[in-house]
Amino acid sequence: SSGINAEWPLRPGKVLAVFLGLIAVSSAIKCFNGTQGDKNDLGKSIECNATKAYTQCHSPDNSKVVEFKEYGCGPCPDGTKGCKNCTGNECNAWTAKTVAYQCHEGDAKANCTSSSGMNCFSARSNYTGNDKALSSGGCGTCAEAKFNASICLDCEGDLCNGAGRMAVSFIAPLLAVAYWFS
Repeated sequence: SSGINAEWPLRPGKVLAVFLGLIAVSSAIKCFNGTQGDKNDLGKSIECNATKAYTQCHSPDNSKVVEFKEYGCGPCPDGTKGCKNCTGNECNAWTAKTVAYQCHEGDAKANCTSSSGMNCFSARSNYTGNDKALSSGGCGTCAEAKFNASICLDCEGDLCNGAGRMAVSFIAPLLAVAYWFS
């Protein structure tokens, strides 16, 4: 006798199929699934369907303001803009959306990024101090730059703190006074 039982119920082909099935089940990944809002809207990750053999997750790329807001299993839908693929368990975790924009900073344009909005600051028209950072203006809000609202003016939008805006903030009160005296 050779020691091999001819009646053994598991043939080599069946052993291989069971082994490959175990590998497929163990390679299922978890991805976050849902729609972008804030990080509390996304919920928990789910185990992706092993029969589809997902090896990727997808999520918004957050590089600019886009309409794509889905998180889920598998690669990005074909032709989708604003979506990115990633590989690995829970690789598509929520990240704050960032926006790239510019603000005037002195005579130059500063490149800014933010997850809270496109905000710039500048000195108020009646500012007579010598703080160069305030006089030059820049990215963010007055509060973020640690300037008091009595001497600093916030605005929202790309390049919103330019010379034209500062002139309007100076001229508007003058026009109001002129109207009052007329």
